[in-house]
Amino acid sequence: MGQMIPKSGLKVQRPDVDETSNKAIQDELTRLIEEPWMAQADMNERIFAAERRVNAPLAQLMENDADVVAASQEIGRLRRKARIQQSDGAEAADTHAFDSLMRDALKGVKHGINVFVPPYDWVIDVEHTAGEAVEDKAAGTFAASIEGYFGSGSSWATAGVGVALKATVDGVANIRPPMYDNWNWFIDANLFSANTSGSCRVVVQDPVSGAVLGPDGDRSIPLWNHTSQTGASNHGAGSFFATDIAPTVTLSAGQIFNVSFLANVFTNQSGSLAFGHSYADCRLEVSLPLFVVQM
Repeated sequence: MGQMIPKSGLKVQRPDVDETSNKAIQDELTRLIEEPWMAQADMNERIFAAERRVNAPLAQLMENDADVVAASQEIGRLRRKARIQQSDGAEAADTHAFDSLMRDALKGVKHGINVFVPPYDWVIDVEHTAGEAVEDKAAGTFAASIEGYFGSGSSWATAGVGVALKATVDGVANIRPPMYDNWNWFIDANLFSANTSGSCRVVVQDPVSGAVLGPDGDRSIPLWNHTSQTGASNHGAGSFFATDIAPTVTLSAGQIFNVSFLANVFTNQSGSLAFGHSYADCRLEVSLPLFVVQM
């Protein structure tokens, strides 16, 4: 199931019995994923409610003017059309050289031991409001996106793949995933504001309780985080060193553990009235062609 050498002699291997991520583990992982976003959405909603109160008197006057309402609707149509046709000319993110990335991932690993490739065991799919997640465990690819709209509210999505592993010796495992990313985001706001963020994350869990294993079994790396009251956009394509996001966990011989590799996106928009609006969209695509576990 994806090992590059036979199981004999491996310090970490796929379990003999096919392990899947059961509902309890999925629920705990979903809680870990959504908890910070729900807190951020709650805080942003309080800020946005204040924005709406500030704009309310002017909004009442403007909404009674049919010409203003018609012009606002036309602006919305034109902005959506421009977004579809947009060709973003922003500079791409720095890309690490392939050979350096592989040397970083394979450092300290001898004779290909503990190198794992697709197919992986399961997918992670979390969607809220305008969020969408797409995964392919056979290819080791996953993408999270948020479809833009003019209005208020929070959206998020997480896509990912997971695998069950088993330690054959006592020790400390360092999990190194050389992840390749391609992302873009766009904000369009006037008087109101919008926020978007994206990140990659690796979580190592106990397969029974769902608890994150220590000492450092939950690692993430931010790719962007931007808030604007005007227009803004960016995109990038590249990769980051495996050690930038490598969890470290203490294991006992015979211990099974679950590893999830995740792509996360989030947007928050404050509102839309006849004379103002907020809009945000984003997409993050990730490829995980292999990962290394060093004991």
